[in-house]
Amino acid sequence: MSGLSYRKDVQFLQECNPPLVERNAAEFRRLRDLLVQVGGPARRAETGTQWQSDGSHTYTGRLAEARQLVAHMAEGYDKAASALNAYALALTTAKSHYDNGKRSERALATLIGTKGTAITRTAQEAEPMRQWEDMRATTGFLDGLAELTMDVDDIRDEANRLHDAAGGDFHLAKTVEQEARSTCVHALKQAYELLPEFKVKGGGSPPDLYAAMADIRREALEARTSPLTRLPGSAGKREVPGPVGPDTPVSPQLRDIRMQVSGLPDAADNYWIPVVTDGMHADWISQNKELLRAAAKNAGLPEELLAGVAWQEVGGWQPGLMDDVTGTIREQAAAPWGLSPVIPENLPWRLGGGLDETSYGPVAIQLRRGAEVLGYDPANLTDHQRTLVEEALQDPKQNAFIAAGFLAQIKAESGLADVPADQMTEAQMREIAARYNGGPYWDLPKAQGYGDRFVDNLGQARNAMR
Repeated sequence: MSGLSYRKDVQFLQECNPPLVERNAAEFRRLRDLLVQVGGPARRAETGTQWQSDGSHTYTGRLAEARQLVAHMAEGYDKAASALNAYALALTTAKSHYDNGKRSERALATLIGTKGTAITRTAQEAEPMRQWEDMRATTGFLDGLAELTMDVDDIRDEANRLHDAAGGDFHLAKTVEQEARSTCVHALKQAYELLPEFKVKGGGSPPDLYAAMADIRREALEARTSPLTRLPGSAGKREVPGPVGPDTPVSPQLRDIRMQVSGLPDAADNYWIPVVTDGMHADWISQNKELLRAAAKNAGLPEELLAGVAWQEVGGWQPGLMDDVTGTIREQAAAPWGLSPVIPENLPWRLGGGLDETSYGPVAIQLRRGAEVLGYDPANLTDHQRTLVEEALQDPKQNAFIAAGFLAQIKAESGLADVPADQMTEAQMREIAARYNGGPYWDLPKAQGYGDRFVDNLGQARNAMR
């Protein structure tokens, strides 16, 4: 059937976040407004100054060039902001189609489950649409044996309907996102062409004018009170390094965290001993309060948010040692020579889960989330990079900074991005805690219960930070 796509084709939409795209659009709009504000004085300087000199034509010409430069830059940032806002709107639509497809897919999986259980590793890893296609047409000797006693005629019509509904919605999601992305990229290229390209004669790095000129530093200090210097709720501006490839073991973000924690006191850990009572929670927070405070400040978060999440995560009967055991067993299940045909997701009890979904460290963070914070591509980690991320998460000091970075990422991707750290309410921190636990499913009962417990323990976490 034409017009069908599979979940794998659009699974990336689950990680896409329209509010974060809108946040970037707002940043471009802020720069546009800042440049427009400069345009007025530039125009007055050009048209309001009358004087005669051999160099007056040069003065007038340079001012005209500067004003045109500012106008073109403002137009470029405005075009970029409009393109991103349009893409964010389309992304919201695409995600709604994706969610509809997943609902049909879950119903199909339930229906298939009434007829049997996948035996082969390939069948276990397949998404429900593929599984149903496999059941409709037996493939492979083991599948044939599994389906000898399986009568699917009584579910065929409903399964076909759910299969086509899921595939249709996934295809709609794919089409909407692809078309919107193509339009957005084209508009961004046009916007980029409106921006000037500054080059230094002879090559080399441009001079650091901010550091060299005291007047510029003074102007920058005065400008910090203007709402146009940064978006509300933003932490301090910093350079954002490019993507880390397989040839870069230590990312710039990991190197920065290592430098920042080197001057901090040693941290308490719970690798061997589980933290199971409120008194033990309070002791752990109190012993690590300088670390938690530094990590929260670095990420632009209220310290009680990080402390409250830490209170939740260091608790329980599972010490850090069990994270290693879980990770090792999942690695064995994922290896071709390991526990095949059982895939990691189908392991029993808490052992079940994806290889990079294993959580590590006192403030438990999934390996893939830690990799994102540290600037790696979780889908293309080398073995060495994966080991470095795991080691960073298991180190209590680096773990605190990574956890704070992940919470800051959640805040930026939510409707709370523009709320300054010192103005966050308890309800807003509760939402971020629930998102920390539940990810895309933060509004489901399990994650909401996590948010409730966060609020219940927040007062004790605050006291422990004093």
